[in-house]
Amino acid sequence: MADTVVRIERCAFGYCSSLLFIRLSINLEYIRGSAFTHCIILKSIFIPSTCREIGGSAFASNKNLTIFNVFRDTEIGKNAICRTKLLRDSHFELNERGTYHDQTDDVHNWLKNMNNDEKYSLHRACASFQPLKEVLLTIVRAKGIGAFTVKNETGITPSQYLRENPYAEIEERDIVRDYVMKMMGEYN
Repeated sequence: MADTVVRIERCAFGYCSSLLFIRLSINLEYIRGSAFTHCIILKSIFIPSTCREIGGSAFASNKNLTIFNVFRDTEIGKNAICRTKLLRDSHFELNERGTYHDQTDDVHNWLKNMNNDEKYSLHRACASFQPLKEVLLTIVRAKGIGAFTVKNETGITPSQYLRENPYAEIEERDIVRDYVMKMMGEYN
């Protein structure tokens, strides 16, 4: 998507059953309701920090949606991620339709804070907007390369975040290579 796009209107990509990947505009401000509903093979979405509002059911019924990275300041509409793998694998009690009407605030706070615990610092770095190699390497040096395999409460690893992040210009192997070279240098 061109970085000139600031809004995605209602149902713009609804029922695009072949939509596997999308890199949103870095200047995106609004995603209207049902904009990406029923994109059944879409697995991950990274909302830019510029996005102020996501409409109700915007990503609903994307049964394979596993990664939904959103910033704390973004307002999320009702049932934005209902009937998704992410929500199904969560700790929330959903009704028979897979929605969470009674827990809207809890679900939205959980989405925005899923990786805020200090033990998930590598998750945050890998999912951040344009993650920096230096930041990732600093965390990996402190925690070891095994930190890439640590799962958060929904079973997502930092490796998955980095691999799926459309804004990441670095790869895990570059971080691991630098880590190994540093370790070898320290032991010589």
